[in-house]
Amino acid sequence: MNYDKDYQEAIKIARERIKDARKRGKDAEGDDVIEHLKSLSTPEEWAASMLRARILGELSKVRNGEGITQQKLEELSGIKRPMITRIERGTVSPRLDTLLKLLAPLGYTLTLTPLERNAE
Repeated sequence: MNYDKDYQEAIKIARERIKDARKRGKDAEGDDVIEHLKSLSTPEEWAASMLRARILGELSKVRNGEGITQQKLEELSGIKRPMITRIERGTVSPRLDTLLKLLAPLGYTLTLTPLERNAE
């Protein structure tokens, strides 16, 4: 499975759906839109997409919280600002080494934690 290609396609579809939902207004809002977006992927793909979105959202949140501009993060990490922008917007899925290079100057790293399992 090509995750980057699948991720890009999922982002494209999600943006189209969101644009459509905004056009239709309140009739398109709510859980039905989320359920529809979830139905376009497998549970594993949806979980991976949500995890990726949370990680990238946290990157942006931490950077902003530290008062560091994308330009400054470029200087500190060696990752070009346009790439930082694309990563934070979710238009690219960064490689692990790229993500670690961005996190280190912010004083963060990634750790492994067990997934919560639903009681069966």
